[in-house]
Amino acid sequence: KLEEYGFALSDASRAIEVDPKYAKAFYRRATCYLQIAKPQLAVADFKRVVALEPRNTIVQSQLTATQKLVRRIEFEKAIEVEGEKNPVERCHEIIAEGQLSEFP
Repeated sequence: KLEEYGFALSDASRAIEVDPKYAKAFYRRATCYLQIAKPQLAVADFKRVVALEPRNTIVQSQLTATQKLVRRIEFEKAIEVEGEKNPVERCHEIIAEGQLSEFP
């Protein structure tokens, strides 16, 4: 709750090492992965929780939502125009080319 995700990840991973069937540790680690923007890793842990607790509808919902997030991220990466320059690089080029003279 104190947003110390590194410690929480470490604790959950240690708990999983001690008891590989400890669903709560997988769940906590998955939620930490989401908080640090690693949804692919969260999906893997949510899948483990669902495998250990197949009737847990809350985790099933979270798994589905996280999978959708991963697909959206992958889609957005796929539609980025390859070779497109980032805005900062383009601004530097415009300045270097002297194209700002047309603005007052």
